[in-house]
Amino acid sequence: MTQDMYGLHVTNASEAAMQGINDFIHGFIAFEPKATNVMGAAAHAPDCCLINTYTAMLWMLLEAPIAPEKALPFLRKAESTMATSTLREQMMTRAIRAWVDGDVPTCVSICEEILIEHPRDMVALKLGQYHTFNAGDFPSMLRLALKVMPAADDIPYAHGMVAFGYEECHLLDDAETSARRAMELRHNEPWAHHALAHIFLTRGQTAEGTAFLESVADTWGNLNSFMHSHNWWHLALFYISAGREADVVSAYDTHVWGLAKDYSQDQVGAASLLARMEFAGINVGDRWADVASHIAKRGPDTVSPFLTLQYLYALGRTDRAEAEVLLE
Repeated sequence: MTQDMYGLHVTNASEAAMQGINDFIHGFIAFEPKATNVMGAAAHAPDCCLINTYTAMLWMLLEAPIAPEKALPFLRKAESTMATSTLREQMMTRAIRAWVDGDVPTCVSICEEILIEHPRDMVALKLGQYHTFNAGDFPSMLRLALKVMPAADDIPYAHGMVAFGYEECHLLDDAETSARRAMELRHNEPWAHHALAHIFLTRGQTAEGTAFLESVADTWGNLNSFMHSHNWWHLALFYISAGREADVVSAYDTHVWGLAKDYSQDQVGAASLLARMEFAGINVGDRWADVASHIAKRGPDTVSPFLTLQYLYALGRTDRAEAEVLLE
């Protein structure tokens, strides 16, 4: 039996499979594209429960109606190996089964159970926070994160997730302390940057927020499209507050829209920034058309209410017929 990057046992994993698993773990919590390496590794590891579970999870993170269909073959492989897997691996597989079946509360509950026995399982924490954030259950976000301390005190990403949990509960001083601790451990921890962006914005510290995000923006270049574009989205909000219209437009054109136009998070990031630009009186030209045309390709996508409302805004703003279909 081998161990992952945080010392957790993994069964039936070759060296190549273990590399794929670690790439997923670190890529998922650090928002790096290498998370997708798990898919190629899974193709050569049909007997490894965890690598197939993580691949199914990755497909579900597509946030599209087709995601469960894509996830199922890998989930079934994982389920077929559960008898020879650890209890933690079995629990994570059951969590993803619940998600695929549309039972998000059970998925979150299992993630929390995992964290009680295995507080260094950063995937369980990240997945639990992903769902509780989307549900607007911010106390649960924080409760989940606090379960990993002090066992994960050496992991910067754990502190970043604790910071965001505190911030969403409006405990801003605690949030800043945790975010700063994350950055002490790893200066380029993007989720800590993100938490601090929220903190500065909530406090109305426009100048401080702008200066901070500009000071770390050069560390976002190798992140996945969501984290790269979303941290720039936050910087653009500070530019709007400061009346720096040219910088807002430049941030949108260079960093917010265009990295992965078919991805849900990039689409809503663009739509929500365009809306805010217009609310501030900034002329966005014909930029809505490209965003709406890509969103229209999603069809009647109601996978996430949080995302669907933003799709609807973009479609309605451009008077596309797909808006009526989505409303139905």
